[in-house]
Amino acid sequence: KYFFVPLQTYNDFQLREHSKFHTIEEFIELVIKSFALNAPDDVRLVIKHHPMDRGRKDYKKLILNLGDKYNVKNRLEVIYDLHLPTLLAHTLGTITINSTVGLQALFHKSPVKVLGKAIYDIEGLTDQKYLSEFWKNPLKPDMILFEKFRQFLINNTQINGSFYGYFDWDKI
Repeated sequence: KYFFVPLQTYNDFQLREHSKFHTIEEFIELVIKSFALNAPDDVRLVIKHHPMDRGRKDYKKLILNLGDKYNVKNRLEVIYDLHLPTLLAHTLGTITINSTVGLQALFHKSPVKVLGKAIYDIEGLTDQKYLSEFWKNPLKPDMILFEKFRQFLINNTQINGSFYGYFDWDKI
């Protein structure tokens, strides 16, 4: 039994412009402190580094030090490259600033708590309670609403193709 925290990159524009956090470190401390004070004793907190931060930032030492500070080190897991869909499918809930992983979590029916501003932070999709309450009774997303929201995004904001591959602009 675990709650899942996917970290965003240390220099993420969404962190700077659409959240109250100045750094990922601030976010990590707030989450660990809240977990220590409010989460049931029989659950763990799994924190996953962002793959694009590999070689730039490693928060493991900070996380373990905060685990000592808040007396939850034995309930923390720091991970790097585990399969995201599997993690999301089995978590009690996902806590994020405003990562697109929140959308993936909703797809996997994971309760989501957003601590920044996100396009998908909508009543019925994400848990609107305070983080302190989320640990005790995370609210699952309304999957009918999620599917409507997902279709709206696909139909109004997406172009088929890949950022990393060839795209034939003449075919749109």
